[in-house]
Amino acid sequence: MDNLSQYSQGWEQFVQHGTSTPVKQRCQANARERDRTQNVNMAFNALRLLIPTEPPDRKLSKIEVLRLAGSYITHLDNQLYTGDMERPCLNHNDFDHKNTPLCTFCWSSVKKEKSTAARTNEYY
Repeated sequence: MDNLSQYSQGWEQFVQHGTSTPVKQRCQANARERDRTQNVNMAFNALRLLIPTEPPDRKLSKIEVLRLAGSYITHLDNQLYTGDMERPCLNHNDFDHKNTPLCTFCWSSVKKEKSTAARTNEYY
């Protein structure tokens, strides 16, 4: 039999018996996958809301959310470790971890401070 006649016979059986079991199973699997994807996306959106960003309404990709979440957790851990609420990673790096890079949140604080100082020097 050629492919066209096999296809025609398969289609006729499908029409006669209603939805076939493999098609029904695939539809159910697709529905489960859509639910799972929706749940993952809702979790990422919830996590996005907990991470401070500049500007606050900036849309982050999923990988950015994961990377920033890790950095923010480290930042908060350093706040607890040093007791410094402004730039704890600077203090933590100065004393114990000289080779550890600054977290995103302390780095943005340093950048703001430098740009403010540069603008102040322009006026004087």
